[in-house]
Amino acid sequence: MDLNRLAVRARLRSPWESIDLGVVLARRQWWPLFIVWLLPATLVFGATALLLWDSPGWAIFLVWWLKPVYDRLPLLIASRALFGEKMPAGAALKQFFSVNRRDWLAWLSWRRLSPTRSFDMPVTLLEQSSGPARGARIGVLHRKHASAATWLTLTGYHLEVILGLALAALIYLLIPEQVEIDWMPFLSSGAIWLQWALNGLYLLVMAAVAPFYVVCGFSLYIGRRIELEAWDIEIQFRNLVERQRRSEKTAPLAAQLMLLCALGIFAATPALQARAETGGPPEQAREQIDEILAGENFHRMETVKGWRLKEFKREDEAFPEWLIALLEWLESLSADESPEPNGTSWGPLVAGLLEVLLWIGAIGLAIYLLWHYREQLGRALKFRKKPPREKKAAPETLFGLDVRQSSLPADVCAEVLRLWQQGEQRAGLGLLYRATLSHLIEDYLFEFGDHLTERECARLVEHRRGGNQEQPPVSSALSSFVQQLTTAWQQLAYAHRAPETARVQALCGQWQEVFAHD
Repeated sequence: MDLNRLAVRARLRSPWESIDLGVVLARRQWWPLFIVWLLPATLVFGATALLLWDSPGWAIFLVWWLKPVYDRLPLLIASRALFGEKMPAGAALKQFFSVNRRDWLAWLSWRRLSPTRSFDMPVTLLEQSSGPARGARIGVLHRKHASAATWLTLTGYHLEVILGLALAALIYLLIPEQVEIDWMPFLSSGAIWLQWALNGLYLLVMAAVAPFYVVCGFSLYIGRRIELEAWDIEIQFRNLVERQRRSEKTAPLAAQLMLLCALGIFAATPALQARAETGGPPEQAREQIDEILAGENFHRMETVKGWRLKEFKREDEAFPEWLIALLEWLESLSADESPEPNGTSWGPLVAGLLEVLLWIGAIGLAIYLLWHYREQLGRALKFRKKPPREKKAAPETLFGLDVRQSSLPADVCAEVLRLWQQGEQRAGLGLLYRATLSHLIEDYLFEFGDHLTERECARLVEHRRGGNQEQPPVSSALSSFVQQLTTAWQQLAYAHRAPETARVQALCGQWQEVFAHD
């Protein structure tokens, strides 16, 4: 994910500003978004017309229910356009089946009526998250923008209704005055062809509104990520680094010397004060701060679950009159066994109805408990694990670094120290960092992608600590090492703050310990 190619200005926006930005982006590329949404929907519409010609209501309901399937292609085009990459409609249509492979059943079942569908879809399609990781990610994103995403869904529904009525009114206005039609018998006739014509109009309306709904939800998602991950600050830092590089190439030698002297004078005073107050150089304090921040105390997560009694207000009040009347009525039905004059008895009927309701409640409770505790029951009954899923193709580059095993030297740490002693600090630490990524991908089956940042990769390693049923576990030592190495690499790559030689040697020693089996 290259933030320098971002097509919009990365800044903090309110949810409503993000939705306005989505409207602007959707207007710029509305036609390809409309086409890639309409073509799959039209194919489904034609298939339902052949199979369910006598049931046009069920047919259009099926087309409407499959909206999450059509929404993924416009989202794919919008995500590429956000980073300056144009994707034609034909190229997007070729990826229809590939983008709909992940979580398609969930989006067509319990997630179908989610009021935040357009806001949540990028987590599945772009971040490719599922299971507990997706739930945790959705929980973070929903802390602020869930309300706006819900209002976006309600607004999209009302826009479809309004545009449908407007399109019907437009067709009515285009009918010449000489054509006399008795509308009430015509509309109330219930002709099949008329219902299918209305279904076709509604399909066009859905396709016209869908690009705005999808892109506005995507803009809400991007606005939330900018707020959480500080994209605007990272871009500013990168611009400062680039500006400094340009100035170093163009500035005269005398100006550079004067600038260095001025910076030395301003930097010497706080350094001397820090040395006088702490009794040691500021580098030592910085190393202590980095070690504390990389420790487990700053990366500990704890989830507490349990039952607790609800606090009720105890008031000495009598039972409600309606409850007493209901109980007396039920008692009278159960006591009165004599049939009514017309030969019917209400007592057995009510008792049977109550029994059916109780059985439905008991069955529903049993299904809920079995589903909620399915993992615990599976471990207790020692069910067979699912066969391991096919391993995805490992990426060859991440963050511009070659992470292939074949590109690594035989002795990584020795090569890192050799480069460091020769003054090639970025190349040396970069070799250690990409060797770590390569081993995490090959040995621990991490699925890193270009959509992640360095810090997000480190968080994935931290969340894996302890392991799970399908992937190799990550030890505390490996997790701590990855956190420290990521911090050192980011400080060198973006802030140009090289760590001390002793720290690099310590990192090499930790690398050999955590990857000793290699």
